[in-house]
Amino acid sequence: MSERIAIKGNEAISETAIRCGLDFFAGYPITPQTEMLEYISRRLPQEGKVFVQAESEIASSNMILGAAIGGARAMTATSGPGLALMAEVLCNFGIGRLPVVLVDVQRAFNTISPCQSDYNFLVKGLGHGGTRAFVTAPMNVQEAVDCTELSFEKAWEYCVPAILLIDGMLGQTTEGVVLPEKKTELPPPKYAVPTGRGNKAQRTFQLFNGNYRGLFGEDATEACLVDNNRMYREWVKTEARSASYRMEDAEYAIFAYGSCARICLDVVDELRAEGYAVGMFRPITLFPFPELQIQAIHGIKAALSVEMALPEQFYPDVALNLDRSIPLYSYSRCGGNLVEAGDVAGTMRKIITEGEGR
Repeated sequence: MSERIAIKGNEAISETAIRCGLDFFAGYPITPQTEMLEYISRRLPQEGKVFVQAESEIASSNMILGAAIGGARAMTATSGPGLALMAEVLCNFGIGRLPVVLVDVQRAFNTISPCQSDYNFLVKGLGHGGTRAFVTAPMNVQEAVDCTELSFEKAWEYCVPAILLIDGMLGQTTEGVVLPEKKTELPPPKYAVPTGRGNKAQRTFQLFNGNYRGLFGEDATEACLVDNNRMYREWVKTEARSASYRMEDAEYAIFAYGSCARICLDVVDELRAEGYAVGMFRPITLFPFPELQIQAIHGIKAALSVEMALPEQFYPDVALNLDRSIPLYSYSRCGGNLVEAGDVAGTMRKIITEGEGR
């Protein structure tokens, strides 16, 4: 069994990616993810693999696109402003059914403080094409390691972009973790790649050459998106992941993900100590969203959605799937201000006592 070590979140994700067979990394420095570039720039060449610091996020995203087309296990990392510059290429990954791993260390719009404002951008679609990625949102550094490993697995299983959605708080947190063993046998890409001059790649399910299943133009694009959508809906049944904390006998529920869920663990314990039967439900995969798991929650008197974004982005997905008979409230911070456990607890107390007519 691997030794437990203390390591920063950004560095733990980077080392895990390398142990998962990362071949090529291209990126551009941006706070709060720069430690990933620093760490990978040292470690990846030691493995005989390629690291490139590009001149911009536009350049780095195109570099990983080319690497993926060539069959490499490629990855990049960025934060919100850099993510915006990658939008067109992310769409190409989605419509081309190419595997890649992207880490987004979220920050507030004009600060370097943690935020969860990239949710809609990455969970609801990639760029202008309407395609989706496999998106995970870990709560702590160990789970970030596990979700990185899962991202590499699912990206190459389904030939899709896989995104690890964290924030500056998790990226900068140092914790004890167990890293995975280095993978020595990796399956080849599920699509043909060129092996030399004159060898034409035979892509039967990718749209780069303008045809799909013998169709062309609008018909090819539609057929490709129909097949993608069928896969996404199947993911809801087979790939959605979530976790519950003290929900077995809960009368009230908190919904949160990522760093907010970590903070809300203390809220649940505090309210339980006061005699309030509160639990927490958190998605681990944001896409596929754990729709069925939330739809199965019944008997709750009221619920509170907690996130670091305004207007709310996570709240509508909870509301869409939660039993309509359960009142759902919202607590949010934004602009780089963190969710405060005391404020969340106070909001939940008010919901409980007013609901009981006290």
